[in-house]
Parts: sequence; C-alpha cells; structure tokens
Amino acid sequence: MISFPSRRALLAATLGPVLSLTALAVPASAAELSAFDAVNQFIGTELDTTQNKSNDAYGNTFPGAAVPFGMVQPSPTTYKAGNAQVGEKGGYEYTASLIRGFGMTRYSGTGCTGRFGGYEFPTIPYAGDVLPVNPSADVKGYYLGFDHANEVSQPGYYKVGLDNGVTAELTATARTSVSRFAFTDKATLILDVSGQNNRSFGSEITIDPATRTVSGWMFGADVCDVGNTYKAYFSTTYDKPFASFGTWNDADLAAGSTHAIKAGTDTSVDYRHDTGGWVTFRPGTKVTAKTGFSYVSVENAALNRDKETSKDNFDDVRREARKSWKEALGTIDAHGGDTAQRTSFYTALYHAYLQPNVREDVNGQYVGFDGLAHQVDRGHHFYRNINFAGSGWDMYRSQAQLLALTFPKVANDIQRSIVAMVQQTGRWAPGAARMQGDNYQVILATLDDMGATDYDRKAALASMIATQKLPATSTTRSDAYQYFSTGLIENRKGDFATSRVLEYSVDDFAIAQLASRLGDSANADFFQARAQNWMNVFDPVTQHIRPRERTGFDRSFDLRVREDGAGRGQFNQSTGYQYGWMVPQNLSTLIGKRGGVAAAKTQLDTLMAQLDAGAYTQTGNYLSNQAAFNTPWVYNWLRSPASTADVLRRAVSEMYDTTPSGLPGNDDQGSLSSWYVFAQLGFYPAIYGTGDLVISGPMFASVKIDPIGGGNRIKIKTKGIGRYVGGLRVNGVSHSANWVDASFARHGGTLAFTMSETPGTWGTGDADVPPSYTAGADARNNAGTTPDGQGNLGSMDLSDWSLSRTALAAAGATPGAALPVAGVTFTWPSAPAGTPDNWIPHGQRIAVGKAGTSVSFLGLATNGPATGTATVQYTDGTSQPVTVTFGDWAGAVPAGNVEAIALQGRNNVNGTAGTGTFRVLATTPVALDPAKTVAAVVLPESTNQGIMHVFDVAVS
Repeated sequence: MISFPSRRALLAATLGPVLSLTALAVPASAAELSAFDAVNQFIGTELDTTQNKSNDAYGNTFPGAAVPFGMVQPSPTTYKAGNAQVGEKGGYEYTASLIRGFGMTRYSGTGCTGRFGGYEFPTIPYAGDVLPVNPSADVKGYYLGFDHANEVSQPGYYKVGLDNGVTAELTATARTSVSRFAFTDKATLILDVSGQNNRSFGSEITIDPATRTVSGWMFGADVCDVGNTYKAYFSTTYDKPFASFGTWNDADLAAGSTHAIKAGTDTSVDYRHDTGGWVTFRPGTKVTAKTGFSYVSVENAALNRDKETSKDNFDDVRREARKSWKEALGTIDAHGGDTAQRTSFYTALYHAYLQPNVREDVNGQYVGFDGLAHQVDRGHHFYRNINFAGSGWDMYRSQAQLLALTFPKVANDIQRSIVAMVQQTGRWAPGAARMQGDNYQVILATLDDMGATDYDRKAALASMIATQKLPATSTTRSDAYQYFSTGLIENRKGDFATSRVLEYSVDDFAIAQLASRLGDSANADFFQARAQNWMNVFDPVTQHIRPRERTGFDRSFDLRVREDGAGRGQFNQSTGYQYGWMVPQNLSTLIGKRGGVAAAKTQLDTLMAQLDAGAYTQTGNYLSNQAAFNTPWVYNWLRSPASTADVLRRAVSEMYDTTPSGLPGNDDQGSLSSWYVFAQLGFYPAIYGTGDLVISGPMFASVKIDPIGGGNRIKIKTKGIGRYVGGLRVNGVSHSANWVDASFARHGGTLAFTMSETPGTWGTGDADVPPSYTAGADARNNAGTTPDGQGNLGSMDLSDWSLSRTALAAAGATPGAALPVAGVTFTWPSAPAGTPDNWIPHGQRIAVGKAGTSVSFLGLATNGPATGTATVQYTDGTSQPVTVTFGDWAGAVPAGNVEAIALQGRNNVNGTAGTGTFRVLATTPVALDPAKTVAAVVLPESTNQGIMHVFDVAVS
C-alpha cells in the first residue's frame, strides 16, 4: 500500500452503507459530515441522455475499491442492452441491471465510448459448478443481475449482493486486489483473462491446484485504442482449495485443464473472451482471493501480492485502505456547507486522487515508456498514465495543480516520470496521443512554478528546446513544421487545426516560463514570442478566434460548431465561441482585440448565458469540458470578479448535484472534479504554465489545506456572509489585487476574506487584474528563408515553400546587410536559419524613434496580393494611416511595388528546389510629416486575400 507520512490524528468515521440519494437533500446537522463519510462513489455513474453532449454527459466514474494513486482499482463493470451509449461501455452505468464481472483496473472518467481501457482479468462469481456455455461463445450469459439496494460503496471498499445469491466484496492495496465471495450453494469463479475492455491480442492462464494459485497475462490495446498497447500480469491465491477447475481456449472447453494460451504479435485482431479458466469450491464456500497485479511479470505480480498482503486478511486490508483515504481526504479540511455540498466536494476530491497510478512494483521495477525494464529511484514512484491516451490535455488545467497543493511528493514524482519519458523515448508524448498539444510541457512548467522542482530541470528544458524547434523532426505536435515556420496551422489541415494553434501557444508559453526560471533568457524570449501565435488566428474584422486559410480568414465558418460537416473540424471538443477565450497567457491583449473591457464582457456574458450547452451548434459555454475551464475567471481580467463569483455559484448549483448524474461531464481522470474543488476553494490556477492563482472567493466558511509529504499549509478564513469578496488580506496584509502570484502556492499562508452579499469595488481597479504576458507580441513570427537542401527549416507560403538563403546572399541579402532599393535603404533581417525572419502582420509595433520624410516596407505576399493598413505613430500622440500592398511573390511586380530582389527557384520542405522567379518587393515610399518624430510603425492588424510578409520597415 502506498503510505503517506502521518501528520495528525484523524477523526474516526463509522463504517456503514453509502448515503442514500434522498438523504443527501437533508440540511446539515450540528455535526458536519466527515470527509470520508461524505464520499458518494455513485456520483457521476449515470449518463444524462437528455443533454446535448452525447456520451460526454456522463462522469464515467465507478464504485469500487482503490487506495489513492494505487495501481489497481477492483470494481464492477456493468452491461445494459439497448442504447449503445449506456450499454457495454466498459464502465459502470447506473441504469444498467447487469454486472459483467469484477475487474482489476479502471480509468476513471474517460470518454472514448466502448474503448475505455482497463478492466483486466475480470472475475465472474457463478452459482454453478459446470459451465453450460463456453464463455468465448457467449459470455453475456454469465453476466450478473443486481440491485442498487444491495450495494455498499466506500473509499477502499465495495460490496454487492448479487441476484444469484453470491455476495461479492472488494478492497485493495496499491498493487493487489483482495476479493471475498460468499456463496450460498454451488461456487464457481470464472476467470476471463482476455475479458478486458479494449481489444485483446493474446492472453495466458495457468492453474496450480496444489498451491491454490492462478496466474497469467494479457496483451492488448490501451484506452481509446489509438495505437498504444501494453501487457499486464496477475497472480492470484485463494484461501480455499479447488474442488475442480478447467480452461477454455476458443471452442475448446476443457475440464481439468490447467493451462491455456493464445499468443501473438498481431495488433489488428481482437481475441476478447477467447481464453480463460474457472475454479470451483465446495458449496457454500466463502473464499478470499488475493490478486497481485504487475506490468512487468507474473513473478512481480506474485511479489506485489505477497509483500502487500501476506499477513493481512480481507478486513485488515480494508481497514488500511480506509485509513489511507481518511488521511488523503484530510488534506483539505473544509468547514461549513450542508450535507449535499460536502458530499459533492469530498466526492470530487476523492475522484481527483484516484489517478495517476503508480506503475512500479514493490521491488522498484517498471516498464518504461520505451517498453524496456527500468528501476525507479528509491523513495520515488513512477507514473505512466499522467493523463490517459498520452497527452495531459485534461490534467494540465486543474488536477496537476491540485496535487501540487495537496500531494507535493506526488507532483514531484510526476515531474520525474515526465523526464523519464523524455529520456526513454526522446518524445513529449508516450505513443499515440488522443488530444493535441505537448501538454506535458505545461504540466511540468506549472508544477515547477508551484514548487515541484525535485527533478532534472535542466534536462527537461534542454529536451523542450531540442524538440520544439525547426526542423520539427523530433516533436510530437502534429503539423508542427507548419506551426513552427509560420506561427499558424491552416484550416485545411483539419484535425482541430485552429484550437491546436491555441494549445501550442500555451505549450510555448510554458517552455518560456521554465527557461526564464532557469536563466535561459534567449530561449525564454524565443518561446515567449511563439506564445503569441494565437494572434495569427485572431480575426480583427470579426473580433474572434477564427479558422484561417492561406488566402485569409474563413469568415463563413460557423463558430457555434466544432465541425462544419465537411470534415474540417477546427475546435477540439468545443465550439469557436468556447475556445475563443483560451489565451490564458495574454488575456489583456485578447480583451483589447475584442474591443475592450466593455465589449469583451458583453461577449463573455453571452457565452455564460448557458454554462454547459455542449459543443453542438451552441453559442453557450461548455464548462464540463476542459477547454472552457478558465472562462469564468476571465471576468477577473475584465475587472469584474463579482461576475466570476456569480458564474461559479451558478455552475455549482446548476451543473452538479449528489445524484448519479450529478457530475456533468467525463471526469477524465479527475480533471473535472479538480476544477470543482478549485471553484469551491475560491481560487484557480488560470494562467497555465505558472502557479499564479486567480481569486473568486471561497464557498466554505473556512478551509485548511494540509499537504501530505511536505509542502506548506494554506489557510482560508472568512468573515461576513455572501458570495462576493469585499476585502482580502494575504498573510495579514491588505490585498486589492484579485490574484496572488505563485509564491503563495509554493510557500503557503493565509487568505482572510471579508465576504459581502453585494458586489463592491474590491479587485476592480486597473492594477488589480491578473498578469498578462505580453512580451514577444511584436517579434518576427515567420521563418520564411532556408538554406539550400534544408527546406524543413522554414516555410513562407503554408504550402512548404521558402526562399533560398543562398540565393538571397548572392543578391546581397545577407544577415544584417544594408539593402538599398529605389532610394530607400532597408536592413535585411539577421535571423539565423530556422528562426523567424519576417512578420506576418497582426498589429506588431516596430519602434523607430527618429524623424523621417517617408516610410516604405520590404516584403511580399503569398497566395496574394495582400493589402492592409499600417499606422505611423508620432511622439506627439498623433498618427498617420499608411496603406500597404504587396504583390504575390511569384507574380509580376504590381503598381505601388518596386522589385527589391528577384530569385530563381525556391526551396521545398523535402530538400528539393523548385523553378520559377520569386520576388521580394518594396512599397513605394509614403510621405511623412518631417517636422515630427516617428515613435513607431504599427503593422496592419489584418490583410485581405493572401498572407502578407514584412521583412523590414524603413523610415527615410
């Protein structure tokens, strides 16, 4: 069992049945419901088929036995004929009336219908002694009827009285499932070793009646079945002798057989239920099974079992599991709230602590991300499923930060596990990722800022720098070459291209933050500039994040949808309106581009009119899905923290309750539950990549966060009543800002709130808003020139072509060289190969600081021409608009342009060269007021037709 340092005496809680759903509506009594007793594992187990969210209107949580972050989660999995959404889901669905069996592991809250993963080595207690049907032909005939009235579920324990008269009980240590089955008559355990949720490629079972041991393995597809595979092993001992036994292998049902195997390397097959066995006991037996689990070997599975449970019986293990959960749930000691609020809150905290799961065995051995055997450092744990399907897309927005505050050693081991992944594979995703983005980089940078620094920080940063730059041959980001070169991904790429630009921008911001903390200012600047790439998909005409084509923004795209029906999905699990606020690193600039505070607040109010509308033809929000997690706190940047409080109170009351459908979306390994915890604590880590906390106001009278395994305590106090923050003192000092920086998360302290029933002025000043990281917004953002034979170091036109640096140098355009054109002298960019050398305009401000008689621009258009309006800003506060037009680089020189350079041929990403003439152009000089000093030239906010590229601006 995973142990945590004991830090204080914990209140005892009596064991008893799970709270009835009707009782939860009763107002709180004088004695508060304890954290342990408040957990209701049935919350989130029912799909709400009335919502506009398909399978996503379902927490996909489960009742069962586990310890915090344990390797195993023994639990029931249900079946219901009819609606495929609630049928053989691979999870537990409350309206089902049949249990498929009791499996070893579960991913909590996944959303891949029918491909949830886990559920290895299910056991089916069968009230008979002869199998009438081969399970490989019809396993459904052995499914178990049950009634919820006969279920008991508590943290670390599950019990059900089945319709066949068998009582099943489950509990667990970290790596071992302990099950107890009480039969009233005939007694058989069916062992479906190839019965996991996802496809099976092979399995084996061995029965040893002399030692009452059954062991084996399976090889299959992991969660979502996107290409990741794994092997798992088990070893079970029983405390009663076998009366008989046998195995099946396809059509061969063999009584007395002790071995069956179906092995291979073909991963295109599905051998589910093809191989298994059974053991019988004398009638009326009450048998306890101890099943060790391992991802390394059968021997290690047996070792896990023996080390963790050899001296303990079922009740001993249950008692230890209960103790672990009481301590874990005690990390947040909240006071106040009625029974329903405390039930929802502590159930969410319970769900947040189910995963990630330790992957190493008791001897420290584990299978790494490279598929090879490794040894974890003594005193540490290795986590592989840091977020399911290998992306971290869900975890980086809430759960990672909650673990940093409550389990800092777990957070540090997550960091070490991420570094191990990178060292073992050279990649930032462990295999095929279900979602987009190198989100592990965000997790690492965020946890680092919150104090989880006990890992090889320099190695992590070095890998980020090495893999996340051109030529994009080592990155795991899809379409990274186009993104690294041009700062955007054109909509024709599909695969949620537009939201990927936003996600990649957050990834780059996280890298910049880590580089800055480690003193690497050059790379901090480089990645901070790329963190502003979201501006490339912001359309200033419609004032929205919008899909962009190589010939301009797609203003016909309906932002209410995630998919336009033509296969051009642009926003991952969200609409354009929901993803339109996903710029946590620079919200003040986004707000300015949306028209300012008042206009942006009106737009955000429209989004919040519906808090959980789903992602199908909606203008409302989707707060039960990760991409919208930060949206309530955007009001803090809009100087309206009271609106944040209003939205969060609405979300808590409208979206969550204590019924089985009371978790409004896929919990995705605890990320939604973690969001709910933060909503009630009164702060949220809304700037991903940092540990900064944005304040909303607590929903409990007082809270103590007391982390396990080190870390510092946080105390939250309130006086007064109401939902609005009227005042705040941080560690005794008056604090008007509606946020606190990461030092508070690192060092702990006290937040003392004065609450009010009406909104006041706290947090509404211009200086009170959280930070926006604006650096890099004016930097060049397109690498459009490449060395010959290395066309993968840049792209000018979104179709993989670039200008030849060799040919440019021959024409006099060497880095930093003066380039005279028709009486105007430009300076050719000095950017090294593979780094940005021109601007794709989105309003960048280029400082000048001198007087001049004219202004001219050096550049070109791709898929052009392209026209936009630049602005000359004078130091006296006046300004002058200047129309800028460039012809297409492959066309004739148009009126208003002068040929600066003509080149023969261009470079392609594949290392070859194309033919034709390609030009760099200069605009005809526009007269300026010579009596004034030019402070800066602002490039066009937008251009029409093609994409404009500007190499230099000359004020002469």
